[in-house]
Amino acid sequence: MTWFRKAMERLAKGSSALIVKTGRGTTAWLRAGEKFSDFVVRVLFLAVPVGIVWSLLVATTAVMWILVVLWCIAAWRAAQPAQEKSEGKEPDLHPDDLADLLWELAEDRKGVHLAQVAQQLTKEMPGRSWTVKDVRRLVEAAGIPTRHSVRVQGLGVAVGVHRQDIPSSPSPAPVSPSPQGVEPQVNPATATATAPYVRDLGGGATATFTPDPQQPNRTHVTVTKTAEN
Repeated sequence: MTWFRKAMERLAKGSSALIVKTGRGTTAWLRAGEKFSDFVVRVLFLAVPVGIVWSLLVATTAVMWILVVLWCIAAWRAAQPAQEKSEGKEPDLHPDDLADLLWELAEDRKGVHLAQVAQQLTKEMPGRSWTVKDVRRLVEAAGIPTRHSVRVQGLGVAVGVHRQDIPSSPSPAPVSPSPQGVEPQVNPATATATAPYVRDLGGGATATFTPDPQQPNRTHVTVTKTAEN
């Protein structure tokens, strides 16, 4: 039957998505530890519930059927068609704007919590109360991975985005063009161009500053003085 085949395809697609998402999330959580001891503790933390569930499965088949039903429900929701998901679509936010917001909130720390982003978006978008779940969907739609344990100084550890996963870098401030007819000021000590810069020292003397193309931090200075009449 057509409906049965479509249902099986949706369950298969959702199961595949759940496996990939669970694997990536678990891997990111294990790698989030700063020390090797953190990694060992997290592995043990995962091993305990897995062992408990396995013992229950061996003891009775009722637990297995409960897990199968829960998995099918999760897989069905994971493979939800795009047209159904679009009904609860959040306000559009360009990925570049989202990245700039993440950099702004992260500052010089290791990352930013999703709760911080939700609070900031709620402040910037009156009439819309953002939740961590909303921010997670927004971040994932932009292709930015999240981690279960991101440590932010002063806020502890929570679900967020690590600074290594934020795309590109903070947008540079725009450079104002020089007014027409006014020659821009050049500092010979920090010049990086290859063209020489000449400065009038007065008394018929001039100094020529020539940046070294091989060593950008080095500048050759030549002082010349015209002969007096």
